[in-house]
Amino acid sequence: MKKVVAFDLDNTLWDVDPVIVRAEYAMESWFEERFPGFDARYPFAVRQEIRKALIVEQPSLLANISAARYEVYKAALKQFGLPTEEADSVAQAALAYFSEWRQKVDLYPHVKEVLEGLRSDYSLIAITNGNADVFHPYVGIGHYFDFAIRADQEGVAKPDSKLFELAADKAGVSLERIVHIGDHPIDDVAGAARAGIKSIWFNRHGARRWDDQWSLRSDIEVHSILELPEAVRLLLP
Repeated sequence: MKKVVAFDLDNTLWDVDPVIVRAEYAMESWFEERFPGFDARYPFAVRQEIRKALIVEQPSLLANISAARYEVYKAALKQFGLPTEEADSVAQAALAYFSEWRQKVDLYPHVKEVLEGLRSDYSLIAITNGNADVFHPYVGIGHYFDFAIRADQEGVAKPDSKLFELAADKAGVSLERIVHIGDHPIDDVAGAARAGIKSIWFNRHGARRWDDQWSLRSDIEVHSILELPEAVRLLLP
């Protein structure tokens, strides 16, 4: 009978912070080349304030970080003086450029080795709130995965059970035949538990202590990628 291992991506298969930092630096240069003075007027902190205001107006942007980034770019460009139509087209181009940089991840050690081993016995899928594309050549691991469920494409984000249920439906298995692996105590662990899915908390290097406020514990906690195959087989023998 088919068994499925679902992976979160950011901070589970790679460290996302350096990726975003590099992408943001790339965007500074991209905007400065085209609109001198733009980045000085709309640095990250200012764009974050614009984002907060936009989310108040459009709460759906919380589950779609790609759309949120596009709307921030467009709003800032309009404030900078661009006509609406031009701001729209430039924002689209900026988002596309950011998205390319967003895929330039550095996998944690042993990720490919572990995915290769699991792939022989399980179907692998991704469930992510981020906008990384696991099938992008820069990421380089798409051939291990059957499909990916992305919050920015579905309009709903973890820990909402709908995202997990959608994954189960697409995989053609019951929720009991899935194990979800992720780093986030709420989005991944609690989200999976509420959906009726077993979970593995990837607490890399054991760097975090469990907070009782998180309430719903994972079935297994691991501190290394290399511990995952054994943990998966304990939950989905």
